[in-house]
Amino acid sequence: METSDTVKISQNRARALFELLLAIASEQVGTTSMKASEGFSLLLPTLLAVVGYLSSLFWFARSMKVLPMSFAYALWVGLGMIAASVIGLFLFGESLSGESVLGLLLIAAG
Repeated sequence: METSDTVKISQNRARALFELLLAIASEQVGTTSMKASEGFSLLLPTLLAVVGYLSSLFWFARSMKVLPMSFAYALWVGLGMIAASVIGLFLFGESLSGESVLGLLLIAAG
């Protein structure tokens, strides 16, 4: 019986981590679309931003049914920050200074 409970806990944690990854991906859709919306002046990117952020909150809330808030939020923010930096670099031609890269690495290491 204990093995069955352990498997169920493991499956719940895996599902919650997957939902957290969906939250992070959805947030990146929202953030990227917000940037592309040019201050909410373009309809399609604006709608994608709203859907991305609402979806992100939905998946984040579901993940926190199982995951501790401190762990979920730290991972959400940390991976989101790195993803946003990479997306900005490649999709929008933004640059990263050496100090920015060092800061990102320090935050990721934390």
